[in-house]
Amino acid sequence: MAKEERSLDRWERELALLRDLLGEAQLRAVADHPAIPYASKERILRAAAGTDISREPLELVLLMIRRGRPRAIVRMVERFEELLRRERGISKAEIRSALRLEDDEREAIVARLRELTGTKIQTSEHVDEALIGGVAVRIGDTLYDASVRSRLERLRARLTVA
Repeated sequence: MAKEERSLDRWERELALLRDLLGEAQLRAVADHPAIPYASKERILRAAAGTDISREPLELVLLMIRRGRPRAIVRMVERFEELLRRERGISKAEIRSALRLEDDEREAIVARLRELTGTKIQTSEHVDEALIGGVAVRIGDTLYDASVRSRLERLRARLTVA
């Protein structure tokens, strides 16, 4: 529906707002509580959302709450964001490195990933000292592992077989 109406950006922004609203402890407790009537949940969420969120995204989230699935909203929004990235030709890369990356290192990794995937790259970075050195990158189900730890593990496996 958002694609047909050319309102993907609005949906992305508003679903993220709703996800964040429901991430707040008090509102999440209300949405999750089985003893609170749906009409009260709806009224509270509509008041919290205010005028920042249009009807369709709000109705979708309210439908999830009405069906007793408020905890699935975060996964639903994540899936929407994943489909949106795919529509825009963007791959999400999780980069783990033993040390914090310098800008030139990050740019070189992103350039190489762009070559490998043929897509734009959106990154998230995490420092993982267990890697010892190097980097490991996950894009979807694919792992590109150039860490010292994995190289040592492969070397150990070859030496124990021989």
